[in-house]
Amino acid sequence: MTNKPVPISIEDDERHGDQIDAFIARNRDALNESIREARRQVAAGEVSKKSIDDIIAEGRRRHRKSA
Repeated sequence: MTNKPVPISIEDDERHGDQIDAFIARNRDALNESIREARRQVAAGEVSKKSIDDIIAEGRRRHRKSA
C-alpha cells in the first residue's frame, strides 16, 4: 500500500502567500531563466514526458548528493 499525497485546499495555500512571495523575490532571476529555457526547449520540440512525481524525485536525488 502506498501513501498517496492528499491535495491541500486553496485556503491552506493562501496562508503561505508571504513565504511564496519571499521565495519568488529571492529566486526571481533563476525562475525567469528557467522559464526562458523551457520556452526555448518547447520551441525546439524538446518536450518532457516527466510527471511531477518524476521531477520531485530527481530534485530530491540532486539535493541528497549536494548535502
